[in-house]
Amino acid sequence: MNNNISLDKANLNEKYYIEKVLLDEHTKKRIYDLGMIENTVIEALYRSPFNDPTAYLVRGTIIAIRNEDAKKIIVRRM
Repeated sequence: MNNNISLDKANLNEKYYIEKVLLDEHTKKRIYDLGMIENTVIEALYRSPFNDPTAYLVRGTIIAIRNEDAKKIIVRRM
């Protein structure tokens, strides 16, 4: 059974592991610099009124990510 989904489909207040980051190299480096690397726990906390961007908790820091980028981050349920 494959529990992998894109990050934009993550349920609020549910924890996931980052499996793959499929962004272009420049954006991927920025995401990695924020600590969002493979096997890191990530949790969707809040969605903006129009559902873009979404705030995520990663390593004790809240980070807002646009849905366009979140679609290219693959996660799996804990």
